Amino acid sequence: MASGAFTNFRAGLPQPAECFGIGVGLMELIMFGVAGVLNPLEFSKGFGVPMLPASHTQAHPGALQKSPEEEEKGRKLQKTQEGYIMAIAARNLQNGVLLLTLGCYVRDRRALGIAVASGVVTTVSDALIVWAQGPEASSYIWGHLIGVVNSIVIGGSLLYWGKGEKLV
Repeated sequence: MASGAFTNFRAGLPQPAECFGIGVGLMELIMFGVAGVLNPLEFSKGFGVPMLPASHTQAHPGALQKSPEEEEKGRKLQKTQEGYIMAIAARNLQNGVLLLTLGCYVRDRRALGIAVASGVVTTVSDALIVWAQGPEASSYIWGHLIGVVNSIVIGGSLLYWGKGEKLV
């Protein structure tokens, strides 16, 4: 039997599935959003599509120095890649803010469930993009597949169980 203080404390907490939804929102916001904006190079490695260093743009490998044109091409390539990676991170920031808003402010279990479950579209797409990179990127697919499972299980549990129902 739970004590009165614990019962009162627990009454203010969201249901476990909602806590997982809020956790997904925090991960989207911090781990996949802010981290990607602050360090696009490392984020791209973890995503499974690493950025090419500027040294890959040298037309004559083994030359002592790059030509000014090669240096400029390398800088442009680096900026373009960083831009794409930061766009992915911004998408994750938006998803994190949405999930946290639905879970913490609106506290609408069904809306949170739909938002979490719809993440399956993004995670499947990300997994396919990484898979298309070839065998060297295959070890990174697992992280995206975990995201697919999380979207289905957490989103599904938010949609399936009502607020007053007990877990079986």
